[in-house]
Amino acid sequence: MSSMRNAVQRRNHKERSQPHERAKWGLLEKHRDYSLRAKDHNAKKRKIKALQEKASERNDDEFYFGMMSSKTRGGIKVSDRQQDNSGGQQGSGKSLSHDVVKLMKTQDCAYLRTVLQSTRRAADKLEEGLTTLEHGVPTSTTLNGKKVFTDDGDDIEEGRDADGDAEDDIESLDDLLALDQLDAQALQSKGLSKSTDQNSADRKRQHTIEVRQRQLEVLRERQSDLTVALREVEDQRARMSGTAGGVNKNGTKFKSRQRQR
Repeated sequence: MSSMRNAVQRRNHKERSQPHERAKWGLLEKHRDYSLRAKDHNAKKRKIKALQEKASERNDDEFYFGMMSSKTRGGIKVSDRQQDNSGGQQGSGKSLSHDVVKLMKTQDCAYLRTVLQSTRRAADKLEEGLTTLEHGVPTSTTLNGKKVFTDDGDDIEEGRDADGDAEDDIESLDDLLALDQLDAQALQSKGLSKSTDQNSADRKRQHTIEVRQRQLEVLRERQSDLTVALREVEDQRARMSGTAGGVNKNGTKFKSRQRQR
């Protein structure tokens, strides 16, 4: 009988939607949704009522031995480092030894150095790309090519003269500038202006430059923050190991040094 009932075509179940003016609130709330909210609300009311009754029946002269080892600040319980917040046994949150803390500081320094190095590398790469985008001239002067060693041991780039590299670069830049000036003069003589496509390309280029400048500022700011944090952790390690210097009461600077064996 159940197989016949399952074989019969059934009507698809559809959730009743909200009216058109309330469509932004999602599906229409059913009675089961209201029941869940009502149960949660009543449970919270019972908890609040129980707390109020406990507070009203509190005895000011009540004493527990746990009160001797606990303290409050502004009505809020404050736990020590060797005691968890739930008032557990002493020593449940043990303090770390001096050697363990020094090891943790070492790991912190290594992590900060790694992040600082990657941030500095990303900032330098972004700055190089930004300079290229602004001026149209690559800042890198090295080429990824093969090196040819002469009899004297000097290495030069393959296919280029070691003495004439700078002169060739200057001549090529002068040629490009001269061509740009000729093009500008030709446009001015003909009375032509930039096309709409050129203006759009210039706006996109300027927008890209502004975005990369903001990214570069964020990276530089993060680099400075990491540098300050790394310096502070290194100072803490030095103070813990007794190698940090300071200023005595006479105003003389000193530096502690470990005795060499």
